[in-house]
Amino acid sequence: MLGIAALLSLFILKKYFHSTELLTFWLFISSMLFIFSNIIELNYKWIRLNNEITVFWILTIIRLIVIPCLCVWLLLIYSSKEINRSIKMICTGLWFVLLIGLQFLLKTLNLIQFKQWNFYFSFVEWLILWFLAVGYWSTFRVLLKKEGVIE
Repeated sequence: MLGIAALLSLFILKKYFHSTELLTFWLFISSMLFIFSNIIELNYKWIRLNNEITVFWILTIIRLIVIPCLCVWLLLIYSSKEINRSIKMICTGLWFVLLIGLQFLLKTLNLIQFKQWNFYFSFVEWLILWFLAVGYWSTFRVLLKKEGVIE
């Protein structure tokens, strides 16, 4: 249900972002999450998944639909000139809390297990994603403005 709601929210985001811009943000964030999850889960085995197939699909939907949607909504907040800088900072903090809380909720539900993993690693993981997303977003927007695609 959460994945469907995230996909439906794209129609709202389409009012504020150019279609190319929205899709590239989504794909960039999804690919970064896929790389992170492969490094952390498969190579280092810091996070282990429950062996049930439904757990795999739940985590796949969260990583490929829900989290990128949250990232794109955060980028929408950053691009809005009407929103105060302090509100943007509060939204960024809530974004971190939500993503870290989601990881620990999955742990509490026994869908994933942490091996040599703690709160700080979760924060670093999402901080790296935040830097990559904001860097890509700002660079891509400058290029689109230079080409005259967006204002």
